[in-house]
Amino acid sequence: MEKTYIDRFEHPLYPAFEKLYTHSFPVFEQRTAEQQAQAFASANYHLTGYVEDCSFMGFIAYWEFPNYLYIEHFAINGKERGKGYGSQVLNNFVAETSKTVLLEIDPPVDEISIARLRFYQKCGFYQNPYSHIHPPYRKEYKGHSLQVLTTGDPLSPDAFEQFKKDLAQVVMHFV
Repeated sequence: MEKTYIDRFEHPLYPAFEKLYTHSFPVFEQRTAEQQAQAFASANYHLTGYVEDCSFMGFIAYWEFPNYLYIEHFAINGKERGKGYGSQVLNNFVAETSKTVLLEIDPPVDEISIARLRFYQKCGFYQNPYSHIHPPYRKEYKGHSLQVLTTGDPLSPDAFEQFKKDLAQVVMHFV
């Protein structure tokens, strides 16, 4: 699978990314076009698309900080789910960095969210014990409760506080 960095709206893979992004996440978890433009302008933000046999397979949108990488959004094309592509992409992403990788998922309360937690655990992620409300991407919505997962050791209280600060001041700064 080939990875390609998508760094602007005019990139040839941006339309495929946008289609998968809007289909995979509820509107309250999506950046607006203006917010996406501001993310592209940030040196911390990276959007990687994955292609195989000329088909857009998925993407990872992440933020790089001194001690960790924060995966803001990750999705695999629905037609390709269950074929191991998600594990392949995520395992390779984790293997390519010496930093902790952090992401958030919905609390595991039903079959789908429990299966999602198991998927990430199989990829080497661990649950952290902190209560976490992700700020809303759009003013008409409220923040929502998410579970923080990380590779390596669980986050220390100081590292969790740093993540919350980075999330508010860098990731969600434009919202």
